[in-house]
Amino acid sequence: MVIAMEAETSSDQRPVIQASEILGKIERGEDVEYDGVIVEGDLNISGLELPTEFIDRTEFELQRRFSNKVKLIDSEIKITNSEIRGNVIFNDVRFHKDVSFMNIKREPDSKIVIIGTSRTLFKGIVNFRGDKFDKNINFVGVKFKHASFGGSVFGGDAKFNVSNFNMSIDFEGVRFQGNANFVSVKFGGGAHFWEAEFNGDANFAGAKFTGYPEEKTSFKGAEFNGGVNFGGAKFDRDADFRRVDFNGDANFAGAEFNGDVDFEESKFDGSADFDYLQFHQNVSFKNTKTGHPRSQEMICRIAKRKMEDLGNKNEADYYFYREMEAVRIQNGIRGIKKDIYQRPSNMNEWISLFRFKISQMPSKIKRFVFYDILEYILIQRVFGYGVRPSNPAKAWLIVVFTLGFVYWIGSGVEKANNTLEWYEYFYFSIVTAATPGYAGYTPASGLYTLIAGAEAIFGTFMWAAFIATFARKWQR
Repeated sequence: MVIAMEAETSSDQRPVIQASEILGKIERGEDVEYDGVIVEGDLNISGLELPTEFIDRTEFELQRRFSNKVKLIDSEIKITNSEIRGNVIFNDVRFHKDVSFMNIKREPDSKIVIIGTSRTLFKGIVNFRGDKFDKNINFVGVKFKHASFGGSVFGGDAKFNVSNFNMSIDFEGVRFQGNANFVSVKFGGGAHFWEAEFNGDANFAGAKFTGYPEEKTSFKGAEFNGGVNFGGAKFDRDADFRRVDFNGDANFAGAEFNGDVDFEESKFDGSADFDYLQFHQNVSFKNTKTGHPRSQEMICRIAKRKMEDLGNKNEADYYFYREMEAVRIQNGIRGIKKDIYQRPSNMNEWISLFRFKISQMPSKIKRFVFYDILEYILIQRVFGYGVRPSNPAKAWLIVVFTLGFVYWIGSGVEKANNTLEWYEYFYFSIVTAATPGYAGYTPASGLYTLIAGAEAIFGTFMWAAFIATFARKWQR
């Protein structure tokens, strides 16, 4: 349980520590530990004499001009429940030990955690750009004015729970090797996680992304290799999730998007939970890939309904097509749940298992034939689930010109004993599929008579399908 309560003392009663005192400890390699103090002056390590080492930078980090030469800090830094009034500049640094600026206390012999209203406060600029943290970092309950962690690598867990970023926050190109915790964080400005890499679990449950109208929340190009949780998060501005790789399970249940949100070209390899999700503006899942057809069905159904509410019938048809595609896949072979069997221990159990699998074969064959072959070819590809008029038109043209070529190669058309030019075979195929009127042309006897008859039936049916689909499309 978390209880917010007023601090017992005001800030002006807390001890005042000069930033130079802290910097001196860091330069000497001593641990830094303060609680409930005011730090005056800038915590800027650029002028300190510290050991250095060269590290390999990624292409993204080189583009951002981060230095290959970093300073080494062997001190454990722990400044809690305090107010830092100057700027904090720790760019291009490698921290060998834990770093903590949290504002959190645990009552003795109790599970109650108390977060004071006079939380750890950074009143100036905070820069940890291009850093490498070998251990854990802890910024729980901290209030930032402006902060940047762009290009940093967090080797351990990164905790920012219940923190408050008043202005834009930069996590561009950050790599989280451990878990990343942003539970109930308030992002008051733009939140930038462009091309960030999350190798552990990422938790943004209950986070609030507010910011100014022109700012947006951006995870463009980010990679989530573990599970990610945006359950109950609220996005007041536009959110950009384009080209994001969700390689683990993704939870957006109960999230609320008050601005536009874009998942174009993103990939969901794990399960995707969008239950009770609220979209109040435009949403895009164009060219989104999913590893589970159930997730694709859910995503596309939500987007389809939203597009219908907004009166965008063309986009609604796109999502309807992909929704029905997902339903077909679930009905086919891929939708069969794989049973886990205990390895048989004797011959009777082997025979029983074999008989059970044989009994399942008719059902699997039926699914494969009806859904993976017939529905895929006829209903999805040819008729486009009734929302793609171009599909029957393309199928008609392909069949007509293919059979025209067949007639030409096999001399399958006759005309009063005259020799036909090559284009006349295609003309015969066209008029046969459009309306069975040969105008002096006749199919050769035998096989070609059957082919021409089947083409006439096919052509008539496809014209009717095209007209019906076309009329439905444009009446909407």
